[in-house]
Amino acid sequence: MLEDTIQITSSPIADKPDCFLLTLEGDLDSSNAQDIIKYVQGLSKNGLVHLVADFSKLRYINSTGLGAILRISKMLISREGSFRIANPNESVFEIIEIVGANKLLNVYQTMEEALESLKN
Repeated sequence: MLEDTIQITSSPIADKPDCFLLTLEGDLDSSNAQDIIKYVQGLSKNGLVHLVADFSKLRYINSTGLGAILRISKMLISREGSFRIANPNESVFEIIEIVGANKLLNVYQTMEEALESLKN
């Protein structure tokens, strides 16, 4: 656990050596946004190219947290990788949509859709 408000775990995705699953649980806000960026930068040093973030247990995201997510996406794309979000709850998706980030991020309603998109 990086901060009291969020738990981060990651694991390789089977049959995809350069793909990782990132699971966020709790609240993503200004108290831990930089920690998320540092965590993903650490993964990228260990072979991460494509990242699928499971938001099913993410309760809340604010603009600072969303900024961190956009920065992570930009970083991975600049390295010819990709970033996908799966399972956002309604309130998290609403924040993403209100600021127009849904046009910049690949957001999928299910984990299966996000994983299937890795094949393309």
